[in-house]
Amino acid sequence: MANDKVKKVIKEAREYSEPIVTDALMKGVTRIRTEMDDVVTDEDQSLKMFLRKMAITLRNGAVTSGKEMLSNGLKKDSSQ
Repeated sequence: MANDKVKKVIKEAREYSEPIVTDALMKGVTRIRTEMDDVVTDEDQSLKMFLRKMAITLRNGAVTSGKEMLSNGLKKDSSQ
């Protein structure tokens, strides 16, 4: 009986969070793609500068995704 309740809660959590996570990841990936275009267009940069810009781009994408998940989750909570 308790196992069925746990499964039900997990299913509801997945249904609730999936659109939030999907949207947030898409926005993060879009930001990474946009910034990557800028990183690779500079042909005269050193390898060190290229790697630094790549790391910053990946971090910015992860931060964007995290912020989107939080804000979308809060918006959804407040609308219920």
